[in-house]
Amino acid sequence: MRDDNNPVVLLSGDQWHIVDDSRQSTLARCGQPIRQRRAHSRLKTIGLENLCPKCRVLVEDQ
Repeated sequence: MRDDNNPVVLLSGDQWHIVDDSRQSTLARCGQPIRQRRAHSRLKTIGLENLCPKCRVLVEDQ
């Protein structure tokens, strides 16, 4: 289930990215390829300050 107010985020390498599905997405919403899945969570848990800058712009523009 997609929740645009509190999207799924995935830790890929050392950066959190917004994804549509933490298990199946191969690209973050910002276009970054997902190569190393380390953890998944929700945006409100990790906070905007920890999000990839490009993904952050996408959230702030909504």
